[in-house]
Amino acid sequence: MSTKTFLVATIVAFLVSNVLTTFWYMMMDAPNVVPFRRETMNYGLLMLNHMIYAALMVYLFPYYRAKHSGLGRAFQFGVLIAALMYIPQALVIRSIWTVDVNAIFVLNTLAHLVIGGVMGIAINYLTRNALAS
Repeated sequence: MSTKTFLVATIVAFLVSNVLTTFWYMMMDAPNVVPFRRETMNYGLLMLNHMIYAALMVYLFPYYRAKHSGLGRAFQFGVLIAALMYIPQALVIRSIWTVDVNAIFVLNTLAHLVIGGVMGIAINYLTRNALAS
């Protein structure tokens, strides 16, 4: 995969992750409020998180695609990477801080898995020609 393809796919995956996650948490803000939440979020760290996530997905995708092709498999790849990123971190937070494992945890988990799947499809679409050769 060329550097240009890598960068374009990373930026698009970054935007998909940001837009869908922002949309989700705007809809589900009230259930996600905890007593120790910052009044103002550190958006720089949130952007860095999404950029690292997107770049790692794009970097790892060719290895997965070498054995698993197709749109469904691209979605599956995104779900797997999202599960690796979100679920362990969410479980650590719930084991250390006073954040319950409840319905919003399940809904947030499902949302992150779907968002990851959509990112996988976007990455597949943007890299398909670069990976076909």
